[in-house]
Amino acid sequence: MSSPLKNELTPLIPPSTSSSSKTPSPRLSDPNSPRGPYLPSPVGASPTTNAQLAPSTSNVTVAPYPNNVDVDTASKVLVYDVSIFNPQDSTPLIFHDDDPLTMLWKDFWILVRNFPTIGLILWPIPKPAVDITFNGIFLQIFLVIVSILLTVLCLVSFFVGIPSPVIASLALATWLYGYNFILGKNRITYQNIPGEDKDDKEVWLLVNGIGTSKSGLQLILDTLYKQFGRRVIGVHNRTFGIWFDFVECMLQRDLLWNTTDTREGYNIISRHVADPTKEKIVLMAHSQGGIIMSSWADQLLSDFSHEQLKKVEIYTFASAANHFSIPETDTGPAFGCVEHFVNELDYVSDIGLLSFAPPAPAGLRPNAPIVPKLSGRFAGRIFKRLSTTGHLLVTHYLPEGNSILHDPAVLQHSHLATYLLNYEDLKTKEAARVSRLQAEKQAREAAQAAAAQARLQVPGAGLSTRV
Repeated sequence: MSSPLKNELTPLIPPSTSSSSKTPSPRLSDPNSPRGPYLPSPVGASPTTNAQLAPSTSNVTVAPYPNNVDVDTASKVLVYDVSIFNPQDSTPLIFHDDDPLTMLWKDFWILVRNFPTIGLILWPIPKPAVDITFNGIFLQIFLVIVSILLTVLCLVSFFVGIPSPVIASLALATWLYGYNFILGKNRITYQNIPGEDKDDKEVWLLVNGIGTSKSGLQLILDTLYKQFGRRVIGVHNRTFGIWFDFVECMLQRDLLWNTTDTREGYNIISRHVADPTKEKIVLMAHSQGGIIMSSWADQLLSDFSHEQLKKVEIYTFASAANHFSIPETDTGPAFGCVEHFVNELDYVSDIGLLSFAPPAPAGLRPNAPIVPKLSGRFAGRIFKRLSTTGHLLVTHYLPEGNSILHDPAVLQHSHLATYLLNYEDLKTKEAARVSRLQAEKQAREAAQAAAAQARLQVPGAGLSTRV
């Protein structure tokens, strides 16, 4: 059942230019326009390209939501949709047609350009046993030291020749394969706390991000169970230390490297998508997991019909992916729902989604009543929380009291938020808050009107005393 708070606006497109002989202005439309702001067609494109390719806007209905700068100041989240109207007109343009070295070089400069926010990746400082256990902390320190030593060894070997590059390569391979052997073959894990599924016709799955130990993944699964009431299958994207994890990210998204956890996770997903007894497949990803999720989405689109994929929902947090290419069908996107959540000052979000998805339209404010729709290859509904730091899933995205899912804009426009166990309470509190602010605004306006009326009734009030 859909929430009464959800936006009822059908996808927006640029106003048709067929009735005008003028060349469309390259500037954005007025953000206060009833049609909402949008990105224009690139210079030189046919003026009717977007209008021809976009869904029809007939019978557009908007459910008014009391939200303007005088009423709502609690939201920090910009909400906008991205869809592939025309892959050639996507904004910004992606570089998948480049050779691998060029792609890696461009990615390097993306890392450099966003470097100022790297120091905020763990701010506010996380508490132990929330996203990571003490054992996980010690493991990460050890892995970072080993990864740096091996990197130095390989660089010195390559440029100086001492030790031999063969020996350096052998040392690196021995470490990587040996570490994997110690951890074992199993990459699937579950929550620690006992509990049953809220709905046995649903399947929930999460793939974690960088720097996450198996015990840390279990902490995250515990949190998800407490918040959503669903047992979530954890696909452990193993960590080799944050430095090596970043290197793996570049290899995955630029060279399309299919890791073992990517393959094992897809085997689970495809089995459930093909199972007619499962009515809903909810896929969640964090950080580097967003790269794996984009790979899964690509493969699902190749292996299953759009009708089968309608039961698949995808939600990412701080996605490090460089694309999320989901085509439009006659009935909308190929998947049932796709949503992306990012913090504006999260370094991984900056080098991922925020570098490859279209930027939010100029003039768009938090919790705007209308969700604009842009053309681009990072498809889905984007929730961008402004002026917010931190990258960890539980500490910085889903903490009690400051969860991005509790933001008024997210409660209004997100489907994932409707799965929260306390969603109805949050919705009721939000409605009460808006009603209270509306009443306060009306009282202020009434007082101002009464004061103005009183001044008019005072003899000589408002008349100039100058001769």
